[in-house]
Amino acid sequence: MGWDYRSYLGDEVFRELNRMKAFHPEYIEEEMKDRTPVGFPNEKLVFAAADHNARMINEYKGNPIGLSNRREYITRLFRELQSDEVDGLEGTADVIEDIILLNRLQKAAGGKDVLKKKMLIGTVNRGGLKGSCWEMDDLPACYTVERLQKLHMDGVKFMIRINPDDEKSRFQLRYLADAVNECEKAGLPIFIETLYFNTVDGKLVMRTDSESLCKAVGVVSGLGCRGVGKWQEVPLNHEYAVPVSATTGPVLVVPDEIESEPMAILDEYTCHIGEHDNIRGTLLCRNIMYGENDPLPLCDAIARVWHYGITKEKAYEEALALV
Repeated sequence: MGWDYRSYLGDEVFRELNRMKAFHPEYIEEEMKDRTPVGFPNEKLVFAAADHNARMINEYKGNPIGLSNRREYITRLFRELQSDEVDGLEGTADVIEDIILLNRLQKAAGGKDVLKKKMLIGTVNRGGLKGSCWEMDDLPACYTVERLQKLHMDGVKFMIRINPDDEKSRFQLRYLADAVNECEKAGLPIFIETLYFNTVDGKLVMRTDSESLCKAVGVVSGLGCRGVGKWQEVPLNHEYAVPVSATTGPVLVVPDEIESEPMAILDEYTCHIGEHDNIRGTLLCRNIMYGENDPLPLCDAIARVWHYGITKEKAYEEALALV
């Protein structure tokens, strides 16, 4: 089942994408002006996550520029979104606009509208560039809530990294509270990646122990003028029911991204279903997007397990039959 991204979307497609971006920026608003926000397509959500590069995250599996080839990145992402079971996309404006324009080309060629029933979640803050001296001051530097409303998009993505050892981390509390307040005014849900860090010997260390995650989840739950409409994205740990019990709000699983074989990946992304009632989905991460095989069947199978409660074996069999 070998899959080559270069042959999936050919050179002419990307020449046309470049031409549209250079000379027809109005195509974005044309594509979005009549869009009706899709709401929540399912009670369990499976999102493709694609906002890495904007925070200077380019490394993958030992290659310092493994995520940098934008044609490969966008092609792999667009392939994932061909699954009708994937519920949406989280990304920065550049990524989402590329997907909108590729979708325009696909529709013009007689293909399906892959965004018709998918939530589009715009990332707001990527200003805390990885490795920078201001990394803990994670500035809102991407989408604005006003722009998301103008494009009839479906929600906001925000990342907060609580670090009691770095005073710059305190600014994130204000940024997040402001974002929650803006979302309340706009009537939009907010999806918050909730992380806890310490600074050890001058280096940032992410903590996934239950005590640290419980603290972070509790803080995020209380920020801003409302508690409803917040979905927290919480990293996995070995006793996941403990940190997710720190909120009554919905939680999306952030997997470890360590597996590489299809059935092991399926288990990694679905093994916490039912562990706690407020676990309501997962994010599709890099070990799927950049796997050796076609990413579409895995995305589809993972979403099928979440949506229908079937076994991962049956879900993978059904997904393979559709490719």
